[in-house]
Amino acid sequence: METCQLSSTQEVPNSTVGWKITATIFWDYKGVLLVDYIPQKTSMIGPYYGEVLTNLRQAVKEKRRGILTRGPLLLHGNAPALMSRVAQAIVKDIGFEQLSHPPYSPDLVPSNFYLFRHLKKHLHGTRFFDDDELKQATESYLDNMP
Repeated sequence: METCQLSSTQEVPNSTVGWKITATIFWDYKGVLLVDYIPQKTSMIGPYYGEVLTNLRQAVKEKRRGILTRGPLLLHGNAPALMSRVAQAIVKDIGFEQLSHPPYSPDLVPSNFYLFRHLKKHLHGTRFFDDDELKQATESYLDNMP
């Protein structure tokens, strides 16, 4: 079995007016598979995360042909929405196997330290005038990430 995707959820600050956009990013060793921006005034709860996982399965199917037949491994944090019964059932239903996140680890999965440290450094000091501009800058960075 191959480790296929890792996920992370992090708030990306918008320095113009101080609001934040929360992005959930799934990636593997080849690059980003899916970026989901949680709509304003929406909470990351089990059913919403279940929809995101369903979208992830479709992204894996489109971008990493053949991975689904091997049963991809999913490593994500231990936030309540990610560990909810609804989310756990969907992980199983879509054919992913979940790797456990050690309970003593910090809130971020270790691989997130690399991704978000560099993304924040890249965006630091930039002024964005709307959500779309921030999302475009984030995705442009992720598409060209080393």
